[in-house]
Amino acid sequence: MSCEHCCNSSCDNDIITFDLDELTSVLNKNLQNDMKDFGDLVNLSGAIDREVFLDSIEYGIGSSVDAYIRFWNRWDNDHNIPVEERMPIKIYIDSYGGSLNDTFTIIDSIKLSKTPVWTICNGVAYSGGFFVLINGHKRFSYPHSSFLFHEGATSNEGTAGQFENYSAFYKKQLKQLQNIVIENTKITEEEYKEIRKDDVWYDAEEALEKGIIDHILGSEQ
Repeated sequence: MSCEHCCNSSCDNDIITFDLDELTSVLNKNLQNDMKDFGDLVNLSGAIDREVFLDSIEYGIGSSVDAYIRFWNRWDNDHNIPVEERMPIKIYIDSYGGSLNDTFTIIDSIKLSKTPVWTICNGVAYSGGFFVLINGHKRFSYPHSSFLFHEGATSNEGTAGQFENYSAFYKKQLKQLQNIVIENTKITEEEYKEIRKDDVWYDAEEALEKGIIDHILGSEQ
């Protein structure tokens, strides 16, 4: 499947005509209270084309991506566009990861979206970026993209009791990550348990084989 076919031709469905000033105003209003600036997520062209650019998953980025996805869902719902005819939201990922909680927010937003959300790795999808990528309704990568799976690291300060409580909670989060990987890739539970404590790297071909992505852009599938 070629890049042109995947990211352009598939999105050439007729869409509702909208006023540009109205669109940018509503988008800004949806994101104005988020920690991350609107301009850090989308530019004017990206807003029109339903494109999000995800790099560092900093605190607050999850709510910004969620607001953007919910905006286009509301737009499609208000204009009675059938799900199968909706122009997909595309999240371009070149990310080394970051906040686990914001990663979960983005994952949930993708999963709850009726409007299709495609994830496209155009560089690296490491750590949290990896987990966001594998939740796309369709998943793509550039030919020389790379991928890193690991469970990450955490820290906590406080009393011994507080640390113990946080540790128990963090174990629940790690279990959630395990379920996400097993449900969305061809990595088995047995394989996951063997590799989860290590940094495991994949190139695009290996990612395709493991079901991390569906297509490599520029290759014929």
